Amino acid sequence: MNLDDRNNPAEPDRRSTPRTDPQRTAHHDLIFAFARASEQHDADVGGHLHHIRAIVELIALELGFTDSDAEDLGYDAMLHDVGKLHVPADVLNKREELTDDERRLIQSHTTHGEAMLQQKPGTSRAARIARSHHESWDGAGYPDGLTGEMIPLEARITAAADMLDALLADRSYKDAWSYDRAIQAVLAERGRQLDPRVAEALRACHEAGTLRRVYDV
Repeated sequence: MNLDDRNNPAEPDRRSTPRTDPQRTAHHDLIFAFARASEQHDADVGGHLHHIRAIVELIALELGFTDSDAEDLGYDAMLHDVGKLHVPADVLNKREELTDDERRLIQSHTTHGEAMLQQKPGTSRAARIARSHHESWDGAGYPDGLTGEMIPLEARITAAADMLDALLADRSYKDAWSYDRAIQAVLAERGRQLDPRVAEALRACHEAGTLRRVYDV
């Protein structure tokens, strides 16, 4: 870990919190309920939220997060797309090519999600994820065009998980890719869309076989 990352507010709290803490359990339950609301709004989501939680937790553990903070981050990442509640379902589920206005509307889910989560207690990290999970390491993402470590670490981790699961899912506009094709495509984005360190952590999970088990392949 370099000094910049150590000073990054997105870095994990290394103090472990017991998994049996009732406040954590209640917080996780609240996140799950909120995330499910956004899932029901998007017909394409399916098991996406559960996959995101599992992949984010695996990457975080590989990066050195404690068990408890990796678990918490996985739950926070489940809220990455909650801003889609502000996007009409017919636009989200459109099979035809999107218009420019429709594309901008969908992209606005990032800022809507941040605004929604900033109003809730204990969801500041989830709000950062919601805003920045479509940022790109090379600066080509949205909504802010951030580059490199300007992007919160938690959003960089979620971006990798989101990219992989999107390729592996059937969507209204595409068929699911095979696991092997998808993982190679995602790893090829190292240093472009994805933080190189996060991509290497994802590769380690793949090589260890833990990533395949998320998809039972």
